[in-house]
Amino acid sequence: MDQTLFALPILPGKTEAARAFLQELGGPRKQELAACGQGMGIAREVWAIQRTPQCDLFVAYLAGEDIARAFEQFAASQDEFDRWFKQQVQETTGADLNTPPPRPISDILADTEA
Repeated sequence: MDQTLFALPILPGKTEAARAFLQELGGPRKQELAACGQGMGIAREVWAIQRTPQCDLFVAYLAGEDIARAFEQFAASQDEFDRWFKQQVQETTGADLNTPPPRPISDILADTEA
């Protein structure tokens, strides 16, 4: 199973919009998020907001068959939900998810299970 973690700084003054976005993902759009992930081979997706003294961050964890391929598929997708998702991320962070991130997305250096 492939996995990645990443953080996106939330723009100043956008934390409440970011929180509302994640609450929508965990509520009324939960099934759409799951369907999007399943269609791209994502088995698990976790999103959170981390507060730091410097800024607030989106922190995400994804696990699936081929994360880099999933990012490429998502970037190219014009599905209504995917376009809405990418717009929400861009409005709250400035990140354009229409362009896949460079590889590797993250370097996981320690991973353990009990």
